[in-house]
Order: sequence, then C-alpha cells, then structure tokens
Amino acid sequence: MMSRSYSDIATVMPKYQDLFDKIDVTKEGVVDWDKFASHMLLEFYEKDDRVKSTQVPQWKDLKNLASIASARAVNLAKIFSDGTPFGNKLEMLLSGVSGSYLLRHEAKSSDFICPHKEVIQNISTLTGNRYIAISREGCVSLWGQDLKLQRSLKTGTDTCRPRDLWVTNFIPLHNINKIALSFTSKEIAIYDLSTKLEFNCQYKIQGLDTTPLCLDYWFNPENANEAILSWGDTGGAVNAIYFFSANIALFERPPAPAGEKQVRYSAYLECFISCATTWNNSLVIGWLEKHAATQNMKTTTFQIVQGVNAFDYQEQLNLIATAGVNHHVCLWNPYVVSKPNGVLRGHMASVVQVQFNKLRGQLISFSKDKVLRIWDVQLQVCIQRLAGMFPKGPEVTSILYYDIRHNRLFITFNYQLTVMEMKPEIKDRIMTHDKPVVGAFYNSTYNQVVSAGQNGVMIMWMLDTGQKVKTFHDLHGNAEVTTLCQDHSETRIYSGSTDGTVKIWDFNGHCYHTLHCGQEGQPADVGQILSLKRSIVVVGWAKHITVFRNQSFRDSVFNIEPSEWKGGQEHQDDILALAFSGSNVLASGSYDGEIILWNNNSEQASYHMIQRARKQREKSKIFLTSVTRENTKVSENGFDSNNYKEERSKTRVKSRTASRISLGANDETNEYGFAVTRLIFLEVRKSMAPPGTANLISCGGNGWVRFWSSVTHNLMAEFVAHTQVGSVIMAVDQLTNKWLVTGDVDGLIKVWNIADYVVQPSDSVITTPPPLQSQFQSHNDMVSSLDMCTRNERPLILSASSDCSVQLWDVYGNKIGIFGQESHWKIERYDPKVEEVDKQSEASEMSETESSENEEETEDADETMGIEPELDSQWEPDERATDDPANYRINVWNSTNLGKDYQELRIKKRERRQPNKIDDLAYLHWEKTGKAPAGPFSALDTPELEDVGTLTKPDFIVNPHKYFSGRLSVEDHVPRLPALAESLNAAYDEKTLFPKYILEFETKMKQFHAKTLSEQQVRAGRGFMKAVTGQSNSVLSKLLGEGDSQKGPVSTIGGSSRSSPPNSRRTQKPHKLKPISVRSSALSMKSSSGTITGTDY
Repeated sequence: MMSRSYSDIATVMPKYQDLFDKIDVTKEGVVDWDKFASHMLLEFYEKDDRVKSTQVPQWKDLKNLASIASARAVNLAKIFSDGTPFGNKLEMLLSGVSGSYLLRHEAKSSDFICPHKEVIQNISTLTGNRYIAISREGCVSLWGQDLKLQRSLKTGTDTCRPRDLWVTNFIPLHNINKIALSFTSKEIAIYDLSTKLEFNCQYKIQGLDTTPLCLDYWFNPENANEAILSWGDTGGAVNAIYFFSANIALFERPPAPAGEKQVRYSAYLECFISCATTWNNSLVIGWLEKHAATQNMKTTTFQIVQGVNAFDYQEQLNLIATAGVNHHVCLWNPYVVSKPNGVLRGHMASVVQVQFNKLRGQLISFSKDKVLRIWDVQLQVCIQRLAGMFPKGPEVTSILYYDIRHNRLFITFNYQLTVMEMKPEIKDRIMTHDKPVVGAFYNSTYNQVVSAGQNGVMIMWMLDTGQKVKTFHDLHGNAEVTTLCQDHSETRIYSGSTDGTVKIWDFNGHCYHTLHCGQEGQPADVGQILSLKRSIVVVGWAKHITVFRNQSFRDSVFNIEPSEWKGGQEHQDDILALAFSGSNVLASGSYDGEIILWNNNSEQASYHMIQRARKQREKSKIFLTSVTRENTKVSENGFDSNNYKEERSKTRVKSRTASRISLGANDETNEYGFAVTRLIFLEVRKSMAPPGTANLISCGGNGWVRFWSSVTHNLMAEFVAHTQVGSVIMAVDQLTNKWLVTGDVDGLIKVWNIADYVVQPSDSVITTPPPLQSQFQSHNDMVSSLDMCTRNERPLILSASSDCSVQLWDVYGNKIGIFGQESHWKIERYDPKVEEVDKQSEASEMSETESSENEEETEDADETMGIEPELDSQWEPDERATDDPANYRINVWNSTNLGKDYQELRIKKRERRQPNKIDDLAYLHWEKTGKAPAGPFSALDTPELEDVGTLTKPDFIVNPHKYFSGRLSVEDHVPRLPALAESLNAAYDEKTLFPKYILEFETKMKQFHAKTLSEQQVRAGRGFMKAVTGQSNSVLSKLLGEGDSQKGPVSTIGGSSRSSPPNSRRTQKPHKLKPISVRSSALSMKSSSGTITGTDY
C-alpha cells in the first residue's frame, strides 16, 4: 500500500491540495489508494445520478388501448344500420365476402372502444410481461407486452347480483401467481392466474365489518412464504394478514390493524402506511412489532391541510410523497412530523396520484385537471409538464401506474385505459436550445443562421463554421414563441407567439414594433408570417387574414393594430399556410384542405381549389360516426352546424405532434387528414416551363404532397411522401426549384428531385412520386422548420426540431453538423459523382483484398489437410501404442503432420502480418537518398542558388561629397512663427463666441454677486462701529495711532510701529478673526504715527 503525508504532497504537488482535502475528510493526513479509489467512485456515481435526475424524458404520443373484438362488433352494428335490406346483409355475412368486407371496414374504422364500461380501479403488471386492468363493473382485461388485448372476462361473487356489485380494488400476488379483488359485498376474493383458460376463485375473505377500498401486498424476496396482505376499509381502519407459508397454506395468523384511503406495507421501515382525506390523520404510519404480545401498534400521525389522496414511498431516499387535496405535493421524512422536507408547488387542482421513478430520482404527479408533472426530487423543481394530450370531458377517476422496466406510464380515465411510452434515451445529445426549436432560417446578407426556441431565446450562428454569434432572451415575455421568419430585404426578423402578437426585430436585438393580431379581444396563435413589399400578412388559428400595411409603420408608434382585409372571410376553417407569387397572387390554405387564390392588389378571392378539401357531406358523415359520443344535438335531417363547430373547436388537434394519434396512415377521415401546413410557389417554372404546369406545392395531413397549377386551378399530381405519420412540412430550393425537402413528425427527412416532375400539362392526376434523392433520420422528434440554401455550390438543408437541435445537412444525406457542438466545421465543394467513383474503387479494393486472403487461406488449408495416398497406404501404428497403450501418450503438435503444418502456417501468417520497415520513405531519409521530402512543398522545384559575382560599390558611396552637401542648421531651416498680434485680423469679441443664454446668465450672476457683496460690507461696517464705541479709551487711542503714550518698547516692522505689551508673560485672550470688511477698513485708517497693520485685528 502506498501512502504519502500531507506535507509531502503540499511540497511536491501543490495543485493537488484541494483533492487531498476532499479525500482526507477525517483529517488524518494520509491518503492511500483505497481512499482515493472510493472517492473517485463515489464522485462518478453522484455525477451519474445528477445527470439522470436532470434529464427531461421524451415521451411518445398518447394512444388508446382498444379491443379489436369491440371494434368488430361496432362494424357489425354499422352494417345493420346503414339502411340496406336485412336479407342482403344476411347473405353478405353468410357468404365468403363478409370476412373481407369486415376486415376492410375494420381497417378504416375509428370506433375502437375499450372493453371496460365503468371506471378502471387499478392497473398492475403480472409475470410474463403482461398487464392487467380491472374496472368497477368487474371486467378484467389482460394485455400483452405488445399492448394488445389477450383476454377479457367478467368476474363477480355469489353473494349479490352483478348489477349491485362493484370491484373496489385489486392487487396481484406475484410470488404465488394469484390476484386479490375487493368487492362492495364486504369480501375479498383471491383468484388463481396459473391456468390460461379459467379465472378460478380459490379463496374468499368474508364477514368483514366494512367494505375494503384499497389493497396492498408484500412478500419477502428471500423467503417467498413470508408475505403480508393489507387493506383499508370504509371505517377508516387498516387491516393486515401476515402469511408464514404463503406457498403452502394461507390464513394462519389473524391480521393486525392500522389505517384508510390507500394502504401499503413497507418492508424497509417494517410499518404500515395509510392516508385519508382528513386533516387530523392525513397520513398514518403504524410500526409493526412481529413478536409483540399486544395487537396495539405504535402510530405516527401527519396532519396535512385538507388531507391526502394518495402517497408513495421511496426506500433509497427514505421519503414519502403525498398527493394533497390542497394542490401540493409534499415530501416527508417518516420520522419527522413537524414539517415536510420539501413542498412541490405548481399544480392548479387537487393532486390525485403520485409515484416515484426510482431509476431517475424523479417523481410523477397527476392532478384532477389532467396535468402531469415530473419533478426532480433532489432539486425539488418541475422539469416537465404535460397537458392537453389527455382525453377531455367531465371529472373522471384516474389511476397512475409507471412500469419502470419498460418505461411505460399507464393512466386511466374512468373506463378508458391509456399508455405513454418513454422514448429511448440518447446519450451525449447535442442541443442547440434548452427548449424545443420552433423555427430557423438562413440569412444571406450576414451569412448567418437564426433560430428560436419556445422559451423565447433567439440565437444567431455562423453558417460556415457553426459558431455562435449572438443570443437574445425573452422575445415575448412569458408567452411561447410559435414561428420565426425574415422580411424580403433580410434586415428584419419577425417572431410570433401564442398571445397573438408579432414583434419586429433587427439583428442587434432591438424591437421596433409590436403587431397585435387579435380581433375583438380574442388573440389567436400565430401560425405563419409573410412579409410583402407593401404589407405584412399574418395567419394562425383563425379563419380570417390579418394584414398590416406600411402606412401604419410610418408614424413612430410601437403598438400597431391591424388593418381591414378587403376580401373579408372566405375560409370556413382556420388558416394555417400562406404563399406569395411575384405576379401578385397570394395563396392561403386552411385546416379543412381548401386553398384560395387571392389578388394581392384588390385583396379579393379569385378562385377556390377544393379538390382535396373536406366537403359538407363528409363533415356530416364524420359527425355521425365520431361526434355523436360527445353529447351533441343531432337533428333528423342532418346536424346542427353551430353545435358542430363548437364541439369541433373543443376537440381540435392544434399541433402536428398530436396528429400522430390517427389510426390510419393515409386515411383522411381523421381530424388532421385534410390540413394544409405549407404552401410554396415554384417561381423558376414561370419562365422556363410552359403555361399550365404545376407551380404550386402543398403538403399537410397524413404525409400527402400535392402539385397544383395556379393558372388552370387544377390538381396536377399527388403522392404520399411519408407513410404512417400525421403531417409533413417542406422546403424548396428557390434558386433552381430542383430539390424538394420534406420532414415528418418522427424526424425523418426526404429529398426529392422535382426538376422534371410535372413540367408538362396533363389531363389526369399523376400519382407516382418524383425520384427520391436521399432520406435520413435527422432528428428524434418532430421537424418543426425546414430551409434551404447554397454554399460553395453545395445545396444545404437547415432543419429545426422539437428535440431542441438545429442541424445542417446536404441534399445527398451527408451531415455537416449540429449548431451548438464544440467542434466547428468547414463547408467544402462536394461532387457526388467523384465521391461515388471513390466509393466504388474503395469497395473493389476491399473485395479484391478479401478474395485474395480467402484464396490464401483455402490453399493453406488444402495443403494442411492434404494427405498423399501413397503415404496413407504405407502408414502403420506406433509400436509403443500397441505394446503399452495405457501409458502411451502422443504430442499432437509435434508428432503429426497436421500439427506441424498448422504451426508453420500460424508462424507464416504472423510474420506476414507484422509491420516491416520501409527504408526509402522520402520524408524520413531524404537527407541520405537526396530526394525532396514529401509534404505540402514536395512538388515545388527548389534548385540551388546561382553564384553571386563581385559586387562594385556605387559612386554615391565611394564619393559622397559629390552628391551630399553640408547639413543645414535647424535655425536656418525652421521658419519663425508669427506673433499672435500679427496674426489677429480682428478684435476678440466674446459675444460672438458664446451663446446668448450663457452671456445672460453670466450678467445675472455678476449682478447678484455685486449685490451680495455690498450687503455684506454694509452689515460689517455697522458691526465695526458698534465695536469701536464699546471699547475703552486705550483701545480707541491705539486704533487712532496714539500708541506712543503707552509704556513699553515699540517695535517697527516694515515701516509700521507696533507697541509691545508691558508684561509678555500675561495670558492673552484668544484672538477673534474679524470679517474681511472690518479688516479692510482697519487697514485703510491712518494716523500721524503710521499705518496700523491688520495683524492687530
């Protein structure tokens, strides 16, 4: 063991003093390898836990778990309710066509329903990676790992009728493969799950005084026979049964009482924990004493305002999390009842469920208003909030269950069972922003990329290197940013937000104007901003177009209200996309798939293209099949359009991410199937292609991309760019209109070559897609923005995503980099043909090398295994093997041809693969060989320098006196400066030098100073006269110059006489300093003996 004292380390290695102090916690002065290794290991664990706890999980979309059998029943009901005669339907069902019809009808059906009809009471896992859910009416559903329904059955008891019976809760007994159910009939039934065909009830606990409400089960991992079954009842009591031989026989020991609304047994604390919605005993812990003689337990009571709905206990952190009715989640130490360790605030409604994520050190909470929050337990902050994705409706009963092994979160809403799967973690992910990116574009004026996140942070980057240039925060305050773009001059930036405002910025972060897009006090989310020469057009989740004309910006007004759009409202649904063509044509696309062409000068609609829009009859069909369940009013002849609009606005999918819930990949009957998300005009085709060709592209729901003609107003081509997705967005190379880039909600990007696609008019709609150049998985989440630019003759793709990153690719699928990475990149010219030739040559060389190696190995193996027939016929066994076979041993490596040949082969291969010395490398031995060294200057011709002949000195060096005269003196060379009086042409006039107000102020100050000085002199003169009259005659005579009559020598200083006092030792009174006016008047007095000095006064 190696050790070293603190003084030695401080002397030899002073930079490790801090590390030494951290390791030597006990101040022993010695650090050995064990302490050092323990410190580094603990520090690594702490850092790893810190990274896990602060990492925000990424979730897939919420989906409903439905029953195929239930959907098939619904389809049968639809067949018998569409007005066809009953006989025809019966023949169709009895014939062979019925099955295929049902399958086709089933594939398009959106009426998948859950087998549960009442509130789901609980969810749990079973052995074999299965899930089980039981609802209040007694329906049991078993789901496989693929989240498909395996079994669905009904359970109950014989003590009462099924309609009067409810299941209150259940808990699986994992160690004995059973499940316990509690009923309102005051009994608990235990079912066996070992058989797959039946659901048998083996035991019943009957005769209970009160109805059991919640159950919990624990078993000892080391001893499966030791287990505890506990339940809380309506009487506020917690009951428990302690099993000593659970695998052999049950119910051998009576229960021990303890709690209420939820109950759990903790083996770590050896206690029962229960909660209730009461203030005085919100959380109760009953400490278990297994061998105690009395049944009374020691309890610890926690008092929480308004009570607790649920709780969860984390053994590693030793914390109890409570879901409070007062909207708070509290973290408690089981041994401290005075106050919680932490209070997690953020929910706006009562918290109904909490559960710890042990692997991440996080806490999941769910409230009544259907808001899910994920908390960092150590930092006690909310790191994620999920809302708006859960089913809408009245107050529901919800159960939360998180499967740690498969990262699945189950949530129930009454009879509906939902699940969210966590996306796989991506380690060392590079993020451009801290929040999802909503937009990014390229600015050619500054050669920069501008990106913005949802939290209002805008960053500018250098395109050529990826280096960050500037960062601006809080673009729209607390509102989320929804879109980002630039004007046609590329000098202004426009940002839109959820509060219905658009702000105009410059590239220095200065905000010039705020545009208010809301009408009648109702702001709508801004979806797209289009900057034109004479106006700014804004659309979003509204049915009208908002315009801001340039006249509004001339006045220096910060807040600007919109002008009136002359064309009025033409769309019947929300407008999501805009595009402008140089011929004063404005195109707008809406949520229902309708595209309208406008005249930008008159602002009037010129044509409605509704070939792929949702028609009124389709609305009626969708309403009758899906909206009837939302309690809408249906008339006999159709439906109430006003009520339909209200219901549809409530259930509107307002994001491309949420659109992924659609059941069919290309089925346009879903809500988002007709939406137009992007519109782009192909400006290059106006001059190159004949009239009537496709010059307008639209994309949107279910991955469709469509080509239109704005001249003939016809649909020219359509194809599915992305399958199994909700919607797509796109971008086009504006310089050549050759490349079309599409991105979907899963982060996949495809590049299409549309240079020769639909360039000639056609009578029919083309459905074949254009040639696919490349496709690549750019992001792990939804692609929110796409833009294209060209640098060094290389077409580039700029993509932004909800995974918080902005990336740069080329159209051939080569990744340039991610903005925000540490290393910078360099964009070089790229020729795909040259790269393809290089790849083919490399592949051919590799294949030749592999084939040659395989041939050599085959030849060596043949030589090794080959045996000549002559030797084989003459072979005889060794005599030692026949005489003494028990003691005979043979060395296979040395005594057989196979062993010898194999050893030689191994030696040869090893020698052949060893690196050999190369003696004639120019850059190593260029001095010996005489060759020029290899490198960047090896191609340069560097011959020897020519001999320089005898140099002759020039004549000005040999005879300098001929060329240089004597040096002039400085006095003769420097001219004399003129005097100031000689250079002045006019008298100095201060009145023309200073402004008038300064001269007036100076005059006033002079007058005020003179007045003040005169007043002081008058006051001083009055005081002096009073002092003179009040003095004695001697002082008066001295003042008047009669000091000669006094005794004592007289001293003369500077021509003035001053008498010395008769007694110099006498203590004189302190001299008072007289005012300057008095002293000046005293100096002016004269007498016959001389002038009186001011020192006497």
